Amino acid sequence: MQSKAAPAPPAPAARDESEIRVTLTPPSDTPSAPLTRRALREQERAAEAASSRRSVVRAADPDVTAAAPVVTAAAPVVRAAAPVLTAAAPAAATRPARAPRWKAAVALSFAALLAAATSLSAIETSDSFAYAPEVQAAPAAQELLTASGTGASVLRDGYQATTPEELAAAKAAARAAEVAAKVASIGFRTASTYTNNPDSAVQWPFPVGVPISDGFGPRSSPGGIGSTNHKGVDFTPGQGKPISAVASGVVRLVNGSDNGGLGVYVVVDHVIDGQNVSSWYGHMLSGSPVVTEGQAVVVGQQLGSVGNTGTSTGAHLHLEIHLDNTPVDPIAWLTAHN
Repeated sequence: MQSKAAPAPPAPAARDESEIRVTLTPPSDTPSAPLTRRALREQERAAEAASSRRSVVRAADPDVTAAAPVVTAAAPVVRAAAPVLTAAAPAAATRPARAPRWKAAVALSFAALLAAATSLSAIETSDSFAYAPEVQAAPAAQELLTASGTGASVLRDGYQATTPEELAAAKAAARAAEVAAKVASIGFRTASTYTNNPDSAVQWPFPVGVPISDGFGPRSSPGGIGSTNHKGVDFTPGQGKPISAVASGVVRLVNGSDNGGLGVYVVVDHVIDGQNVSSWYGHMLSGSPVVTEGQAVVVGQQLGSVGNTGTSTGAHLHLEIHLDNTPVDPIAWLTAHN
């Protein structure tokens, strides 16, 4: 008895080889140009289409369904690589080419030099920097006055003059007027015996003219108690009036006791025009000297006050001027030096 041959197994259904080849093709080891976004999207669509077709094949043939996981497992490899390519694409497309730094520095230096040259040329050719002297207003105390047909005159410190000499004289007169106003407030007895120049290095013992009761030289004895050879000049401005130094110098002697003669008196030594001069101030008020021996004094500084000490018949200043220890006429000497 012949045995029946076993039936041959059915041939497997034909597979879509093109689908498998596309899906399982591994990426090449050789570097390639980065994919664009469009190419990546097309690749994703192809992978999705292949997955859909595999689903259809698995439903129709069990054998193919068994192989499907192999194909499905390869799909994530393709999708995992896509973000890396996508991230690299914009960097390669948007990164600008950097020029060397030294070229940028050279370009900036050239631009700065060009700007400086342009500015210098503009300054040289512009008229806006032409020098214009500043005109300042004269001070209120000094005013230049001009008029048609007359010379210029200057108003200074309240007086008007046109020459240096006139200016000096006017200034001295103005100061004398100020001094006169001050001494009048003190209560000096005044007289037109002399005019004091307050700007001189030698001045009278009182800033304004005061009465003179007796002059220098021979005389009749006043009251029978005075000398007949008067060695000085007697000024009578009033008791207690301040007595000023006739010149700058050093105090030689201060006699504060009333022992007759000149009574309370002060002696000051000077050097005037190279000559030794001493001035003597007698009959001062007791206790009035305000200087000490060896003290330096300046012209016009107060020494003491008019009094009636010593051999005297009334309050007055007895002033003597000695040239090398020889008495001279104080009025003549003061007039010559003031």
